[in-house]
Amino acid sequence: MNFDFLEHAECPLQWMKDLYDDMAHTLAEAEQVYWGQPRQCGILLRSVAEQICRVYNRQYEVGFSADARLETFLSYTKEESHNVLVSRFLSVVRKEQRDRLILLRVLGDDCLAGEGIENRQEFDNRMAGNAKRMMNAAFECLRMMCQKINHLNGLEELRFMDQILPVPTEQTQEPEDRRESVFARLFGRGREERDHLRSI
Repeated sequence: MNFDFLEHAECPLQWMKDLYDDMAHTLAEAEQVYWGQPRQCGILLRSVAEQICRVYNRQYEVGFSADARLETFLSYTKEESHNVLVSRFLSVVRKEQRDRLILLRVLGDDCLAGEGIENRQEFDNRMAGNAKRMMNAAFECLRMMCQKINHLNGLEELRFMDQILPVPTEQTQEPEDRRESVFARLFGRGREERDHLRSI
């Protein structure tokens, strides 16, 4: 819906087409759960941020591995060779994109943790706020990426609109075990690695 412009992005290389197709699929899932399952929406959008980083990495030959994780692109460590790649990556995406990608990581990590001291209503409100901010950040990241990398014109006036997203009914809610299997497939990691991400 909001991200239909991705379909018009010219992808001359197969790896780029594959990444764009994956992002479009994940974004469609995120839009479907935006209202009813905002925490899951945020988790999906975090994976989109990771895919955005991979596009920049491949397109500009930054030097990270093709399956590098989101935190790898954005976090400095004590390892100098890694930090050189992080600096190179951040110079490629520029400040606006960097700030949005960092926001997507921080809020996405909050959604992954799924914890809080608030009561249920406060927690749900926090997750809903995360989903809204992440949708806007992901939309702007993708819009700017398509302009820069794919030379897609006419996107300047586009903005994310949550009012066009479907409102879920009880019948469309997925059971917990089904949602878990979807996220395991998306992230390609088991419970141990998800627990590791929560500690970062």
